[in-house]
Amino acid sequence: MKDVTQEDLETWIDSVSTLWGTSEDAGGDTRLAGEAMANVWSGFGYPDGPEDLMRMVMNATEIGYMIALRDLRAGDLDDEIRNSRLDELVED
Repeated sequence: MKDVTQEDLETWIDSVSTLWGTSEDAGGDTRLAGEAMANVWSGFGYPDGPEDLMRMVMNATEIGYMIALRDLRAGDLDDEIRNSRLDELVED
């Protein structure tokens, strides 16, 4: 595996930031994603990590959450989800 340069890292950070900006919407998903990922990371986190790197990871996880919410609202579900019972997917 090649060594990661500062330039590589900055390129990835910029790319994820751009993707995050194109994934957010006015429907409140950005707020929901931010809250959900803050809850996830509060129990894990990497408090001494570089701030830019941590923001990139947070943005990347928020992107997935926002896209999942958008797909659910649109009914854009894959066959595995469509053929499953919701109560089997969600734990109490």
